[in-house]
Amino acid sequence: MIESIKSRSLRHLLQHYLDARGDKRMPSRRDLDPARLGPVLPIIWLSEYEAAADTFRYRLAGEEVNEVFGGSVAGRLLSDFVTGDRFQATNENFLKVLRDEAALLTSGPIYRCTDRIAMGERLVLPLSSDGVAADGLLGATARSALVDLDVISMDEQKTIYVSIDELVPLDSGRMAGG
Repeated sequence: MIESIKSRSLRHLLQHYLDARGDKRMPSRRDLDPARLGPVLPIIWLSEYEAAADTFRYRLAGEEVNEVFGGSVAGRLLSDFVTGDRFQATNENFLKVLRDEAALLTSGPIYRCTDRIAMGERLVLPLSSDGVAADGLLGATARSALVDLDVISMDEQKTIYVSIDELVPLDSGRMAGG
């Protein structure tokens, strides 16, 4: 997977996730170290799965995430700020990360903002409060440029999933995976 990640911030996040995981299947929110994530904090979000709504409630979101949605998303369901077709597609991707215990990397068009699309990459990783079963998500979106809808469409988005079992840190500080 690391070969596919272009963003230095997302590489940093993945390395911290792997370090925080240690010998457990997945890290919990408590295992994450905000001091080590400092440079990535503006683009990070954390959410918990809410079975009754079959979607995710955001617990924390960085400044850049909140900016995209026009205000704080903390405490809100995904369906409160991502609507229509975009909600269905995003929720299905996030549910797959949770249920399959897989990392998700999306590249190309990543945010649709009115008549424009933000280009970049998104990394989503499962979290587990008990270290065994996934019950939350850690995600980050590194965006670069906004382009008009007539230049590119969301259909050009590329998405890959990699089992968390295939994510392994390397001694050199680089990671390998799927």
